[in-house]
Amino acid sequence: MKKNILKVTLVAVFALVAGYNVYCSQKSAVISPLALANIEALASGEGGGGNHTCYDTWRKAPDDNSLAYWDWICQECEAYWLEYGRNRSSC
Repeated sequence: MKKNILKVTLVAVFALVAGYNVYCSQKSAVISPLALANIEALASGEGGGGNHTCYDTWRKAPDDNSLAYWDWICQECEAYWLEYGRNRSSC
């Protein structure tokens, strides 16, 4: 009788541990808003031509990890990391 109780207890503990591991592995990954904005900005250039809202006056960001945002410049109708942009237009 004691062996049966021990076996049932071990099976129950094993099932609980396995179930908890499955539960933990199914949690969805959280993407920060900045990463999501970068993904959307990178993907916005795909899918063919179209009108893009862009800046006529702008300054490209230096490559020193300074604060910048991803947007379009009208002169080249390309997206770059910018420090600032003014005078919205389209290309």
